[in-house]
Amino acid sequence: MTGEENVTDFRILVVDDEPRMCQSLRQLLAGRGYMVETAASGREALRCLAAQALDLVLLDLVLPDLSGQEVLDHIRQQHPGLLVIMISGMASIDSAVAALRAGAYDFIRKPLEGEELLRRVENALKQKRLAKEKAAINWELEQSQKRYRYLVESSPDIIYTLDDEGRFTFVNDAFERILGYSREQVLGRHYSEIVYDADAERSRYTFNERRTGARATSGLELRLRPSAEPSTAARREQPGTAEPLPVELRAHGMYDRDPHDKERNFLGTYGVARDIRERKMLEAHLQQEEKMEAIGRLAGGIAHDFNNFLAAIVGNIALAKMQVQHGEEVHSRLEQMERASLRARDLTQQLITFAQGGAPVKRAGSLPELIEEAATFVLRGSRARPKFLFPKDLWAVEFDPGQIAQVVQNLVINADQAMPEGGVISLIGENVTTTESYRLPLKPGRYVRITVADQGCGIPRENLSKIFDPFFSTKRNGAGFGLSTSYSIIKNHGGYLTVESIVGAGTRFFFFLPALAVRSRAEAPPEPEEKLFRGQGRILVMDDDPMLQEVYERLLRRLGYTPVIVADGEQALEAYGRARAAGEPFAAVIVDLTIPGGLGGKETIRRLLALDPEAVAIISSGYSKDPVMARYEEYGFKDVVEKPFTAQRLSEVLRRVLGGKGRAQA
Repeated sequence: MTGEENVTDFRILVVDDEPRMCQSLRQLLAGRGYMVETAASGREALRCLAAQALDLVLLDLVLPDLSGQEVLDHIRQQHPGLLVIMISGMASIDSAVAALRAGAYDFIRKPLEGEELLRRVENALKQKRLAKEKAAINWELEQSQKRYRYLVESSPDIIYTLDDEGRFTFVNDAFERILGYSREQVLGRHYSEIVYDADAERSRYTFNERRTGARATSGLELRLRPSAEPSTAARREQPGTAEPLPVELRAHGMYDRDPHDKERNFLGTYGVARDIRERKMLEAHLQQEEKMEAIGRLAGGIAHDFNNFLAAIVGNIALAKMQVQHGEEVHSRLEQMERASLRARDLTQQLITFAQGGAPVKRAGSLPELIEEAATFVLRGSRARPKFLFPKDLWAVEFDPGQIAQVVQNLVINADQAMPEGGVISLIGENVTTTESYRLPLKPGRYVRITVADQGCGIPRENLSKIFDPFFSTKRNGAGFGLSTSYSIIKNHGGYLTVESIVGAGTRFFFFLPALAVRSRAEAPPEPEEKLFRGQGRILVMDDDPMLQEVYERLLRRLGYTPVIVADGEQALEAYGRARAAGEPFAAVIVDLTIPGGLGGKETIRRLLALDPEAVAIISSGYSKDPVMARYEEYGFKDVVEKPFTAQRLSEVLRRVLGGKGRAQA
């Protein structure tokens, strides 16, 4: 043995019935550093074998109780890895051959030569050590192969190899899970059979990649063709997949030796294809969000400016109505103009909700009237027709008209698209009282439930749980935000939107809105005649629009107030301070939310309240989806006036914030 081998790791058993032979062999072997045990009989040898682990047995063929052959047979059965060297002074060649055939490692005849014995022992133990090392290497190789198989087969990415002609020689499990081809289907086939036609030319170099290292293909995006008849595993993983699969490819050449060796031979290509559908979807969503953000900014600007124009129109209509008698044809025409202007305002609010959402600005109103108007509007020119079923005792609801109209329009549009050949879309209103045990996540209480039902194709079960997800759409050109926006609107109203559908039988959407604790629609008194409430006192108005400044000036004077008009927040604070100092304080302050290039309403009132905590402030804006408009009290305002506003609305708000001191004027 070499000097590097530690012989003390080996334990040897000497079995011989001659005590002097045992003693001699013990001294000889111990002198070389081996650990030695001795046994004088076969049975004693068996006891030693059972008591401890041994590496080598020097076994005499002739023993007093059991023969050496019997002991050898026992070792082969019970300790198959233990090496045995047979020793005998009487054995013939036949005996030696028989022992070797029975499993002995070697055979030595007595008398023993010390150096020869040591050489034979060293050879046997070296063989044992080599066997152990080989077993360890085989075990490590087996574990490495298991790790490799686990890493490759459990990888979420497609892993493949191609031969030098571009035919698949290996694919992992992900190939079947994602593309639908089993190994049997794809091995031996050319890569071009799974590449999307439009990407065939770009794929040629990648799937025949010969380069290695940093120069090899990395990050190339291609589209692969899923199987037309996917396997069971693929259907479980990607049900109904038929569109080209976008992947990101990495590939490099494989060689029979170091790639830099000039004598190398090209074996084929190794590649990894990563499914990037989710990344592509996320990129599309981010692009859509950027578009919506841009639309939202545009919508906000349009709404602000357009509603300022409308406010001037509606204000002048109100002034004109004051010049004619109620009941005259001119008065009726002016009222129609006013209603049309207010409907135009609702359209701008729908645009803002569509683009940005926002907290609802709720007020009590006629839900059936709004639903009938919204549904009728979107079905103009359609083959479908609406059917309205609203009971006379339907409970009253507080809601944002623009947002709820958008919900109704979204649901009706979906119903219409589900019936391309036409049909009936039923819109039904019901009073519902929920309890703790109600099957939907609603607080116990009274709700109005609106049902929008169609007779269309229905929604597949696997899509029902996803239809309210942002950007989910089964339509080829669908953006996927109509239902998600509707869901958010109803949730912000304290309600709930849900769906039921049977494929081939139609779909029913239900949305719930909390009912007001007031009399039902049937019990409500008829709408009162339009009245203007006159008052008195100085009113400070901050608005930068010259046309609106004139409208405020004339309307407030007609209502009995003394207006002071300023264009921005700095002027408003200055005017308010001067009035207090002069002992002529303002009864109320009306401020515009947004002043381009100047101090806006929110900051103005914050400073004004620091100056006078008792100030009565009213916020006004054409951009009603701003949080300040929805939660005006949190910002120190007493009430809100949305632009455009009628003379009646302005007079009502002033009467309310000033303690109801105004006098009604028909």
